[in-house]
Amino acid sequence: MLKAVYLIRKKPELSFQDFREYLLKTHAPNYGKKLPGLKSYTVNIVTGGYMLEERPCDGIEELEFDDRESFLKAMESPEGRAAAEDLMNVAEKVDIVFLEEKVVKKPRAKPAKKKPAKKKVARKRKKVKRKKAVKKKAAKRKVKAKKKTTKKKAGKKRSRKRKR
Repeated sequence: MLKAVYLIRKKPELSFQDFREYLLKTHAPNYGKKLPGLKSYTVNIVTGGYMLEERPCDGIEELEFDDRESFLKAMESPEGRAAAEDLMNVAEKVDIVFLEEKVVKKPRAKPAKKKPAKKKVARKRKKVKRKKAVKKKAAKRKVKAKKKTTKKKAGKKRSRKRKR
């Protein structure tokens, strides 16, 4: 996996808000996303820093490709040339660096909090299922009881007929 990071310095005559809007609403959807072979695309707007007198850049784009060859193919394609040309509408300077990413610590997935409302719903469902099961059993008992009484009655009628 190859990660190419674009460090973008905006044109001085452009306001930071205009730069941000153009990068997010024009460049990224119309040019950046359409690069062939692109696996992942992230746009970062630099809002400040720690222990810096000024921002080293105004925007950072992260593009991921399978390898360097697919990156070069994408940049040489008509879509790549159009994206580079479009970026220069708002950029004074663009530096591209390639990164080798090594994850040192992954964030832990937090266990999902169980909502009491869902438990109540589940309990209600169980109660409904139990009630239905009880009703079915009761209905079966009634059917059996009716069959027994009809058999008894039929037996009595037969026995009466035999006596006559």
